[in-house]
Amino acid sequence: MEVQALTQSKPLQTVGRGDRVARTREAIVASALALAAAGQVAPIVRDIAQMAGVSARTVFQHFADTAELYVAVLGRVLAALVGEAPELAGGFAFEERINYLVSQCADRYEQLRPMWTFVETLQRRSTEAADMISQIYSANTALLSQAFATELAEMPAESRERTLTALALAVAPESWVVLRQRLGLSVEQSREELKFVVKSVFANETARR
Repeated sequence: MEVQALTQSKPLQTVGRGDRVARTREAIVASALALAAAGQVAPIVRDIAQMAGVSARTVFQHFADTAELYVAVLGRVLAALVGEAPELAGGFAFEERINYLVSQCADRYEQLRPMWTFVETLQRRSTEAADMISQIYSANTALLSQAFATELAEMPAESRERTLTALALAVAPESWVVLRQRLGLSVEQSREELKFVVKSVFANETARR
């Protein structure tokens, strides 16, 4: 994932202690994020501190332990992944909505993929992290409900819930990781597979009725 560099510093005379604390904390989180994005499952404090230009002691002045730091990193990742759902239900054909939805998920998950092991490991160790990860799935479900509101409304309640669950599984981050890393598909191939799966979910429910 691309990690933005710190913005330009303010003149020294206008920088208060609060600004310095915030800048230092930001540098630490950004450094840990960069290391996680480079594939480190559990970035060590020494490396984080060196990249941030601070001491290991300073890191622990800002974070009680590495778990707290990792959760802050995860929060940064999720902020980039979970955005407002676009208005897709009206004015777009069914296939256009599928294409747009898959493209949005693919772009976000491809950024997340290098650090997916870090994310999975953290959510197993931290209840707070697991709760934060659930935001992705909640956001996906909300987006799917809105994007395919017309099609879902035409289904019986049981079919509607089953379809929504199947769609949520199809566009979950794990699905993208499986396509890209386990099956070794290219980004474009993975996009096409996801589109096929989403279409198949609807086709299957139509055939049931």
